[in-house]
Formats: sequence, C-alpha cells, structure tokens
Amino acid sequence: MKANSAPAFTAFANTIYDTVGLNRLIDDITLIERSLFKDKEGPISTKAKDFTTGAIIPIFEEIEKAGLEPQGDQKQQQFLKDLVKFLNTLPRIKVTIAFDPTQSLIVRLNNQLSTIVGTKVILEMVIDEALIGGAIFEYNGRQSGLTLQEKLDSEIITLVSKAYPITN
Repeated sequence: MKANSAPAFTAFANTIYDTVGLNRLIDDITLIERSLFKDKEGPISTKAKDFTTGAIIPIFEEIEKAGLEPQGDQKQQQFLKDLVKFLNTLPRIKVTIAFDPTQSLIVRLNNQLSTIVGTKVILEMVIDEALIGGAIFEYNGRQSGLTLQEKLDSEIITLVSKAYPITN
C-alpha cells in the first residue's frame, strides 16, 4: 500500500462504522475489481456505474476530483486490492449490548470510540438479550464490562453475605 493512497483509503473508511458496513463495502470493491476492466476506459467511477450500488460511486468521484485515484487499469486494480487490505486492517472493537442498536447509536458510538483509540475503528456489534443493561467492550484482547447485570450480581452477593455471614 502506497503512503499517498492513505487519504483516498480514509475516504472509504469514514463511510463505515460496523462489520456489516465493512463487509458490504468490501463486497462492492471486490465486485468492482472483478468486473472493472471489461472494455471500459477512464476512472473507476465511470467503469463501475453500470454494475454496482450508487453508494460507492460518490466516494470514487470524490477521490478522483482530489487526484487520488491512479490512472491505468493495472494501477487501478492494485489500488482496489490495497484498499481492501487497508479496510481489513482497521482495528475492531466488539461491543455486546442487550438490544438491536439503531444506525444512529452505531455511528455515535463509533465516533466516540474512534476518538478514544485515536484511529478509525470498526464495531463488531453483538446482541445478547441476557444482558440487563449496559455494554461489554472488547479490544486488543481486553474486556471491559459495564453492565447492569454485573452491578446487580455484585449487590446481591454483598446483600447475601451481610444477611448470612460466613462464620468459622
């Protein structure tokens, strides 16, 4: 991956917030990579307009206007391969919550966690209806539980130990 591709790759990364969006974007890029160069000339957005979703085309147009898209079929194909590699290396944070989150919550949470981590992150959202409230965050092998269930369990243990003290 070339260093001058980083701003272009960031334009794509900034459009995704969770693994669902990441997988959809990678699928679109892979489809473009496979179909891109069949008797077509010009920038990627022009070549891809006929066979991909409209959501990805404006991103390509943006990087083309900024002069960040390479010229020529081989360089464009390498750009797409490097883009997929870049997207797959974005740090992931697993977030376990008790309910199906709205897109607004995912975006807000992603922005907050990306700020804390200092780089764009991708959320792996897991729904566990056994959680009463709160969230469990996992990042780089570490887990932070901030759930109401954990607080309740702790309070119950404290209450029971006070009511039935252990005597030796």
